[in-house]
Amino acid sequence: MRPRKALGSRLSWAAAVLLATAMLLSAAPALAKSNLLDKEDLAPLLGGWAPRLTAGYTLRADHPKLGRLRLEPTISPFLQTMAEGWLKPLKSRRAAIVVLEPATGRVLVMAGVRNRRLDPGVALDSSAPAASLFKIITAAAALEEAGLEAESRLGYVGRPHTLYRFQLRKKPRYRPRLVTLTKSFASSNNPVFARLGIYQLGSAMLTNYARALGFEKNLPFELPLKPSRLVHPSTSFAVGEMASGYNRVTSMSPLHAAVMVAAFLNGGRLPQPCILKRVARLDGKVFYQSRPNLGPAVISPETCLQMQRLFEATVEKGTARRAFRRLSRDKVLKYLDLGGKTGTIRGPDRSELFQWFAGYGRDPGTGRTLAVSALVVHGKVRYANPKKLARSMLKEAFRSTLYAKKRPSPIN
Repeated sequence: MRPRKALGSRLSWAAAVLLATAMLLSAAPALAKSNLLDKEDLAPLLGGWAPRLTAGYTLRADHPKLGRLRLEPTISPFLQTMAEGWLKPLKSRRAAIVVLEPATGRVLVMAGVRNRRLDPGVALDSSAPAASLFKIITAAAALEEAGLEAESRLGYVGRPHTLYRFQLRKKPRYRPRLVTLTKSFASSNNPVFARLGIYQLGSAMLTNYARALGFEKNLPFELPLKPSRLVHPSTSFAVGEMASGYNRVTSMSPLHAAVMVAAFLNGGRLPQPCILKRVARLDGKVFYQSRPNLGPAVISPETCLQMQRLFEATVEKGTARRAFRRLSRDKVLKYLDLGGKTGTIRGPDRSELFQWFAGYGRDPGTGRTLAVSALVVHGKVRYANPKKLARSMLKEAFRSTLYAKKRPSPIN
């Protein structure tokens, strides 16, 4: 079947093939050393291919040394089309949705929009402030290193969504209110997480955990992907800002956000994302084959289970509860375990508002699990909700399998 054009692309299929051939020719010297390709070879080779790969259909191109090649993406054409259909009408400045399989790292959806034009590159842009998504790092480090549990009680003064110096004094002037770690995470309590960073973890430990979960690292991927940035605090207050995500330097891509959540669904093992199943010649010789590569565990399985309680509390009674309300009435989502984390912050010049949701859905009956991230960048008006986009994405991703399994059998 002839692949369809990627939505929003003005290139004809013939022009795309010519461009592919030219790119492969330019990369030929680097590939002449070996008959096998790896992600380091493919990333510079496929730099402009995101719109075509996200169409989800097999691509073909000629290489002077390797012959006529078939490139088979991991993208689900149906889910990708659904995501693009939701994003394209948005008046938001930018937005992106990513869905991947935690156990394999396969990217099923990588959709983006920029100024009302489809652009999957938004999902690879690592310049978006991570905001409260960094609380995932702080919570994991606290559970691992500070002897805390999900129901450990922590104190704070002032409002939960502000961060002032008086809230971070070692001995507050006011009697602190006590709240569990679970509730602090679900409600995105800034002073609680800032105090954890200052008094129990420290910047070095936070940095180590952030790097273990993908920050400041080149995540292997078949398309160019810049590392997520990390703030390096020089004062105790800056450590608190880092731990709570209340800074504009720490940044990440939507793809990295989904990968980070996936680690807590893999027993603490960070998956390598992939958008290509294989690259093979027409005669069947395979030059590249993606395989699950989870790497060593950077978080203990016990901590991952407790983190899932925190993720689920965010959806059930935290900052994502409104977007996921009435789950018991939903014919698909009521059968899933759902969890996630939200984040909201203004950009460096304060002209843009970044809103995040990174989470997952899991069918406890089959074990099928998907990680999802959604980012919306607003101007003066908020035109979309990333939590609702993630909910819709998970519903469509699980609809066919769950409906077939749960619907009643016909009576004979």
